[in-house]
Amino acid sequence: MSFTHLLFDLDGTLIDSKRGIFNSVYHTIDKMGIPESMRPANLNPFIGPPLRDSFKLLFNFSDSDAELATTIYREYYGKTGLYEYDIYEGVAKSINYLTSCGFNLSVVTSKAEVYAKLIVESLPFGECFTTISGCELNGTRSNKDELIEYTLNRLNIMPSVKIVMIGDRYHDIRGAKAVGISSAAVLYGYGSKTELLNESPTLIINTPEQLTIFDKVQ
Repeated sequence: MSFTHLLFDLDGTLIDSKRGIFNSVYHTIDKMGIPESMRPANLNPFIGPPLRDSFKLLFNFSDSDAELATTIYREYYGKTGLYEYDIYEGVAKSINYLTSCGFNLSVVTSKAEVYAKLIVESLPFGECFTTISGCELNGTRSNKDELIEYTLNRLNIMPSVKIVMIGDRYHDIRGAKAVGISSAAVLYGYGSKTELLNESPTLIINTPEQLTIFDKVQ
């Protein structure tokens, strides 16, 4: 089997966005007056999943409070936080290589599309991606299966095992399976090895350098 289209998650797969995301969360909980006793030590659940879901999960927010938190979060993120990221070492070389091999590359992220586009455009290899898909600011189209279907429609292609979703969290793998495409779990991001292996992805990617494996899988 040879792949034709590669769909990349953004946070935890192409970039380490922890600084910007965490700073935006701190801005939010400071503004909302969340006491220290209610602030979890681990904010990693904010990296990858839909933003509103993470606020509900970590702070037990109601729908209305999660909506308010999301608005406040974006006050910081939309101006500063989205540019506070680091590119994983080895990713740029792999992406450029895959482009030279003729693969069609897209970004598929639960992040708001308007922000995803700004981030990808700021990447030194951003021009390698033909499509950048994310959710609407109101949270519409935030599930990974919806985002994958949205991307395939934009590319005017049908689901196929020759298309692969590449990401670091369980929802990337589940989304791929729900739509009927292949999946690749990257182990250098934010998802644990156990979390990802439990989803039985098509492929395992241990390092950014190993992203070039798609040229070798037949």
